[in-house]
Amino acid sequence: MNIIRAKHGGVCVGVERAIRMALEAAEKWKHVYSLGPLIHNRVAVEDLRKKGIITVDKLNKVKNKKVIIRSHGAHPTVLDRLKKQGFTIIDATCPRVRRAQRYVEKLIAEGYYVIIVGQRDHPEVKGLLGYAHNKAEIYSDKIRITRRKIGVVPQTTLDIEHFNAAVAHLMTDVLEMKIYNTICHETIVRIKEAKKIAKKADVMIVVGGKNSANTTKLYQICKKSKPSYHIEFPDEVSPEWFTGVKSIGITAGASTPKDQVDSVEKHLRKIFPK
Repeated sequence: MNIIRAKHGGVCVGVERAIRMALEAAEKWKHVYSLGPLIHNRVAVEDLRKKGIITVDKLNKVKNKKVIIRSHGAHPTVLDRLKKQGFTIIDATCPRVRRAQRYVEKLIAEGYYVIIVGQRDHPEVKGLLGYAHNKAEIYSDKIRITRRKIGVVPQTTLDIEHFNAAVAHLMTDVLEMKIYNTICHETIVRIKEAKKIAKKADVMIVVGGKNSANTTKLYQICKKSKPSYHIEFPDEVSPEWFTGVKSIGITAGASTPKDQVDSVEKHLRKIFPK
């Protein structure tokens, strides 16, 4: 069995930075609270909890007023509320997400109506909407553009092909469009590599949290080419997936720690020793 593992799979720079900042804060104050899971990976979140990084979904659950803003960023009203209530904020917003937020603010200041291309329920997209001060909406292929001057900003983990298709669609209805391509380069590289491996492999294994948007997107992309399976743990692997298979591709989302991918690869190599 030939096993092909993506070189660029696993935790991205933004998530790595957030984890490092959280661990430093937890060491300083014994524990720190993450407003929402710091990383969309159950294994990693539990490991972080043991190290003093506690996930909460409401501010009233925070006891020591030490809060970390995860790499997705947060709605500006949330940040304002934290400041007014005297919280110490460790802002681990990914620099790429921060750039997208600044572009949204810039477009609004220049009089553009903003269209955000991304997942409606994703925390990054919710935050971007907040920076638009109710002068924005989320793109869908059924969108009706009544304004002639729009600005377009994508979610940083969006597939570039999806973004290009959205832009082409929007162009048919507007007189003036200003575009900021805020898609993270790491996202582009991961998707491109996953597509390349899927062409070579007979089966694709995508490792990462089931609640991770970018991991799910990788899985959706891979399964367009080959039979694909989205797993979190090695024991989810079924030998039945590999009947008549000669090569297996492995990739992972931006919220998947290296040791989690290692464990899946190790398990596969036990099933199919050289």
